[in-house]
Amino acid sequence: MAFLLVMTVVVAALFGSFTVKGRSMRPAMSSGDRILLDPLHNDDIERFDLVQGAQPGPARFGGGTQMVKRVIGMAGDRVAIVGGETPVVYVRPAGSAGVYRVDNPAWPTRIGDEVGMCCDREGTYDGDAGSAGWATVPDGSLWVLGDNWGGSTDSRAFGFLQIADVSGKPWLRLLPAGSFGRLGDGGLELVAVAEPVAGLGVRP
Repeated sequence: MAFLLVMTVVVAALFGSFTVKGRSMRPAMSSGDRILLDPLHNDDIERFDLVQGAQPGPARFGGGTQMVKRVIGMAGDRVAIVGGETPVVYVRPAGSAGVYRVDNPAWPTRIGDEVGMCCDREGTYDGDAGSAGWATVPDGSLWVLGDNWGGSTDSRAFGFLQIADVSGKPWLRLLPAGSFGRLGDGGLELVAVAEPVAGLGVRP
């Protein structure tokens, strides 16, 4: 029985895991980490979960490539980013009249050149560096960002991720051995803010 259990774990580790490539999810995950994937619970994805899925868009721009991002916006949520030296992500949760700031401990030190105003109706960069606006996450979709968002290709570039294109939820780091352990929510939280939000326009 013990041998069967060990073999089950080994098979799961070999065929239900993947190796991280790139730096878009640092510090939660680093390139070369071996991560175990839970492919069975796509129907209970929650805000701040990690998800692996196929990047939307044409193949020549990376479409179809498997990626890992963090869920920020759920179906029915409205999302926006107000730029500046310290850009801020805002969410108006579906069915809520309140506006919340998304606090991710990783973001302030990882701003880089890829963070600006957002969003247009597709959930991507507005294209006008001087404006920001709300985008509504469609049914069956997610709006996702990288923890290392100054060096991440995510919803700001390709728009909404279809839940049907999610292959699973990364949940356990197998390697390196010294970092073995469960992957959490990264310490993210929603913080209520007063309205109106300076610099944030409202779109229908």
